[in-house]
Amino acid sequence: MALQCYPKFLHRFKKLIGDCNNGDDDIRNRDTPMILRYFCCPDYLRISVIDWKSEKECKLSVLKTLKRAYFVGCCNGLALFTSDNPSRVHIVVNPLSCNTATIYGPFKGGDPCGFFFHPSEKEYRILNVRKIEKDKYEYHVYLFGTNKWRKIPDPYFKYEPTRHWSRRKKGQKTINGNPAIVNDALHWDIGAIMVFDMISEEFTLRSAPFKETKGRKYVTRHLSANENRLCYCHLGCEEPVMDVWIMEDYEKWSWVKKYVVDLDFDMNKYPMESDFRFTTLSEIMGYITIVGTHNNELMLFWKRRGMFSCRLGFNIVKKIPLRKSEMDWHMHEFNWLCGFEIYSAI
Repeated sequence: MALQCYPKFLHRFKKLIGDCNNGDDDIRNRDTPMILRYFCCPDYLRISVIDWKSEKECKLSVLKTLKRAYFVGCCNGLALFTSDNPSRVHIVVNPLSCNTATIYGPFKGGDPCGFFFHPSEKEYRILNVRKIEKDKYEYHVYLFGTNKWRKIPDPYFKYEPTRHWSRRKKGQKTINGNPAIVNDALHWDIGAIMVFDMISEEFTLRSAPFKETKGRKYVTRHLSANENRLCYCHLGCEEPVMDVWIMEDYEKWSWVKKYVVDLDFDMNKYPMESDFRFTTLSEIMGYITIVGTHNNELMLFWKRRGMFSCRLGFNIVKKIPLRKSEMDWHMHEFNWLCGFEIYSAI
């Protein structure tokens, strides 16, 4: 849903959104998805937007004040980051116009876990989670229309969303932390699927499209929105293929395994970096990060190999050029602080 010009928040976001005729129309009108690239370490936040021809860096002095920042999510061309240095500061960034807005709090702390546009109130909101005790979490929302935080009607839930920046134990793999927004609700993969209804502000827990087989290892999982339907990607260790499940009927919560993506890419055409050494299939598969899906196009970042686009249903693979960066080595050493996300301009 594109940003609409409603008086109650237009004054706040006019500067943030920027001029739509700023020379980026060739980027905005592309059918192929853009990608937000972010480096959250070591000294300050760096952000850029990748299309299929170039990479545009967002150069803002305010980003240099964030000594440690974490990506929360994207919504309608805006990206939300949070920082604990300074404490409890959240920055909304338009990476193309290079404009920002700053939000503080809430007073009791916690972490933002969702960024969305409310379909009926016509305003942006941030969802925040704070741990109260074991299996008890408190939730607040920030309303951009009133510039205030408030508790949701039933503020407590026994689960919390997965977040991008959660440092994992050795051997654990990546699960996407950016909620998939479909049917006026936010969805997170926490093993099951955790759902937050934007309208009722109620949480529910729904089943994943399949049950993990006992003892079966996975490399990565990713829940996203694809053509306004939930899309669940699962990559195991047994063979170089990725299962892609699509939500067929939201009301019935009905899934179908619609695609199987062949990841046995030609090593001569798409080689690994010359200094890379691996011994097992699971090791090389473990270097894959699912960026997201857009118009039946699956975007992958293969560490030490590059960025790829896979056309679902056609087994067509294309490599997307990435600009060399001084921060590239952090993609190998600190991957919980650096990453990519599907990006759609306003």
